[in-house]
Amino acid sequence: MKILKVQLEIDNTSTKGTKVDWSDTQFMKDLEERTLKAKKPVIYFLDPSIFDSNVLYPIFKKIIKILIERETTGGSPGKFLNLINEKINIIELIEATLRENDSVITIYAEKLGVQPPLLLYIISALIQPLLEEIARKIDPSLYDKWWQASCPICGRIPNVARVRQRKRYLVCTFCGAEYLYDNFTCVHCENKDPYTLKFLTIDGKPEFQVDFCVKCKHYIKVIDEEPLKDAIPKGLEDIMTLDLDLIANGEGLVRLSS
Repeated sequence: MKILKVQLEIDNTSTKGTKVDWSDTQFMKDLEERTLKAKKPVIYFLDPSIFDSNVLYPIFKKIIKILIERETTGGSPGKFLNLINEKINIIELIEATLRENDSVITIYAEKLGVQPPLLLYIISALIQPLLEEIARKIDPSLYDKWWQASCPICGRIPNVARVRQRKRYLVCTFCGAEYLYDNFTCVHCENKDPYTLKFLTIDGKPEFQVDFCVKCKHYIKVIDEEPLKDAIPKGLEDIMTLDLDLIANGEGLVRLSS
C-alpha cells in the first residue's frame, strides 16, 4: 500500500514522470502506428530520454526506503541506505528495463547489494504510471487489432481474462490494458486444438473458470461478466480470483509468467 501511495505521486503529476506534453496527440498516434506496424508492444518504442529523472529519482529512493523498512532487500540495509544517497543514473536503469537488458540490471543490483528481480521491481514501479496512462489514452481500436497474447502496451503475459459478449479479452493487471484474443487459443503455447483445450469450474460460481492447455499445462483465469452479480474492479482481477489459482495448482497446472 505504501508503494502504491508513492506511485500516486507520479500519477498525480501532469506528465506521469516524463517530459511528454500529453496535449500533443501526435505522440500517441506515433506509438499506435509503430506498435501495429511492427507487432511489438508500445514499451519497445518508448525513448528512455522522455523520462524525467528529477521527478523519478526521489520516488526511487522512497521506494527503496519502504522496502528496507519491510526488510525485503535480501542484502545489507545499511549498504543500500548509503547507496541511495549517491547519484544513480535512473534513466540508464529505465532503459535497461524497457529493453530487457538483464546485464545492466545485474550490475546495478550488485552495487546496491540486492537481487536483480528486486531492482527490476523498483524500476517497474516507476514506469508503471506512464504505461497505465498510455493504456488509457491509446486508441481502443488497437486492442481489437492486436490479437497476440502479450500485452500491446507493456509486453507482459496476462494471467486473467474477461469474457464479454462471448469475446475473450486478456487483462493486463500491470498497465490495465484489455485486448481481444481468440477464445480457443492457448495464451502460452498458441495451441488451437479444441480437444486439448479444457476448463475447470467452481460449483455454484459459473462466472469463474480456469482455461488450460493439456499440451503445455499452463492456465489462465477467466471471468465471465454476463452472470457476474457484482462487477470486479479493474486492476483487482488477479487478487480476487486467487481461489482459481488454488484449483489450478491442485490439478498440477502452471501459472502463466509475465
